[in-house]
Amino acid sequence: MAFGISTVGIGGVKGVAASAAIHGGAGGPVDDTAEAFLREARKSPAERTKEAVLKRHSLTQQQFDQLSPEKQAAIRQEIEEEMKRKLGRAQGGAFADVVV
Repeated sequence: MAFGISTVGIGGVKGVAASAAIHGGAGGPVDDTAEAFLREARKSPAERTKEAVLKRHSLTQQQFDQLSPEKQAAIRQEIEEEMKRKLGRAQGGAFADVVV
C-alpha cells in the first residue's frame, strides 16, 4: 500500500504518484513501515491491550484459542482489569500500581 499525499500534492504531482516520487517507487521499506504503522493505528485500545497481555504470557492468538476455557477466562479477566486501569487513567482517575 502506498502512503501518498492526495489532497496537497508535491510539485504538482498528487496521490500515489507523489508517494512514488518521494520514496523512489512502491513496495520499498518505507511502504512496509507505513503499512505497519497504519495497521497498528487502526487497532482499538482493546485490541492493543489484548495483544499486550497475550505477549506477557508469550501466547499468540492461536495458542490462546487452544487453551482450556478456565485459562482463557483467567486471561480475559486480566485483559478486562488492564482495560479498567487504562480507562481510569484516561479519565483522570487516581490509580496507583501497588506491588506487594
